[in-house]
Amino acid sequence: MLQSLEPLLAYNRWANQTLVRHCRSVDPALLDAAPPAGVYGSIRATLAHIASAEAAYTARLRGEEPQRLPPDADLDQIAASLERTGQALIELAKSIPADRVISYRSPTFGDVSAPAWVIFSQLVVHGCDHRSQLATLFTQFGAPLPPLDVWQFVGIRR
Repeated sequence: MLQSLEPLLAYNRWANQTLVRHCRSVDPALLDAAPPAGVYGSIRATLAHIASAEAAYTARLRGEEPQRLPPDADLDQIAASLERTGQALIELAKSIPADRVISYRSPTFGDVSAPAWVIFSQLVVHGCDHRSQLATLFTQFGAPLPPLDVWQFVGIRR
């Protein structure tokens, strides 16, 4: 089982929720502002991408077919998806053996077979990567994000 990943998955869930809450507090036009080169897309498109990817990883771990969000999903759809998957991933980590091989067809990589721990690790790394891109976007747009690092999650003040 992957119980040792539970705190990391809880952090991932918290960071996603914190990000969505912050997005509700900014000018809605900012969410769809044209991004500079070097990031995934607009703030909304990147959030939807994070949620879609997390839903896909969750479905694959369950042996189901992924359901993706549209890139123009609203914040309520994104928040609901991230809440469902955030909790589901924590529960899945309690029940799936780390070495269980998960096989699926990826639109990006073709046929994939990997141990469950790799899928869980990838989804956390993927989320961190895109949240970092969002931090850059918010900063460039003059609306910095609240800290999303692990120190904030565990309540350590720097």
